[in-house]
Amino acid sequence: MKTVKDIFTAAMGLMDELGSEGEAQNWDTQTYERRTPGIVNLMLAEYGILAGGRCHFPQVETLEDPVLRIPDTYALGVMEYGLAANLLVDENPAAASFYQSRYEELRNIFFARRESDGGEAIQDMYGGIEFGRFGRW
Repeated sequence: MKTVKDIFTAAMGLMDELGSEGEAQNWDTQTYERRTPGIVNLMLAEYGILAGGRCHFPQVETLEDPVLRIPDTYALGVMEYGLAANLLVDENPAAASFYQSRYEELRNIFFARRESDGGEAIQDMYGGIEFGRFGRW
């Protein structure tokens, strides 16, 4: 299970904001740290909507909070792009636009490949057409 800090660290790596020792939390990223939990909460709500409204996620408040019920591949393969886009929207719109596009692309791929919930069986209304037999009109 990943934490908000894991997503934050991945986003700082994308944004080239890691410190000299490779740390994500440093003097330059304090503003980003404060904004991150709120942005992650928005992405969790979006995930819940895209998952069909069946998932309700506990709100995160700090970087140490776990991101519950989110697959690790989504947390560290998709969410860091959304976080980077939202953190950079004011100071670097071009980079924010790139990260947002990448976030949307990966998010759409993720949800397209998710297994369906089974749905319901489709009823054949055409009576034998699939076998090349046609009924009399």
